[in-house]
Amino acid sequence: MVGRKRKFTPTPDRIRNLKQYKDLSDDEFNKTYEELFIDRENEPVLEYDLIDLEKEQKERVQARLDKLGEDYDLSDMKSNDLMQLESLAQTMIQLEDLEKVVYKRRLDINDSNVFTLEKLNKVLSDLRSDVSKISTDLQLTKKIRNQSKDVSIAKRWDELTKKAYEFYKQKSLYIFCPQCKMLLATIWLQYPNNTGTTITLHCERCGNIFNQSLAGLYETGNKNLEDVKIL
Repeated sequence: MVGRKRKFTPTPDRIRNLKQYKDLSDDEFNKTYEELFIDRENEPVLEYDLIDLEKEQKERVQARLDKLGEDYDLSDMKSNDLMQLESLAQTMIQLEDLEKVVYKRRLDINDSNVFTLEKLNKVLSDLRSDVSKISTDLQLTKKIRNQSKDVSIAKRWDELTKKAYEFYKQKSLYIFCPQCKMLLATIWLQYPNNTGTTITLHCERCGNIFNQSLAGLYETGNKNLEDVKIL
């Protein structure tokens, strides 16, 4: 007997405790949920047949496993290793999906969502750490033609992560309170050559309110204060 298909959109309760969402506040989670599943008219925009949803997830995991099989030596793996390998593929997919959400929010960054963005970036960092840890546990090694040595996937991942972080630091502007030196905003400008961009910030720590022109900050170390150090 074939069951009837029905439209399926995951409820907030069903995904609330997933790793990428559990550290968000209720308001932050609700906004992220709306961006992923609800459109402006409050109609579900990502509806799937339940069977199709499960099929799509399995296909994405299998595609990721096939890609790993092309690049890394997966031979001689035990059953527990294969379970970890599937977990690695699922984590990579979660990381990919969340990166799309973060990228979308970064295009519309403002005072109200800057802290949410920082939390989402923390989740991204945790997922990347999970990928690195699982890869290390599995001792995955990269296949290299005409070379006698293997390159660790974990080492390569760390190198790419560091390069990505340095690129992010180069493109981001750091705005500190001139009075108490507290970091108030990390900004990624979509149009960095726009010389008229100015923001107004209110520091909750000391109560200072000030206007900050963003023009030229890329030429002054990406920050508004010379005596602060960006780690």
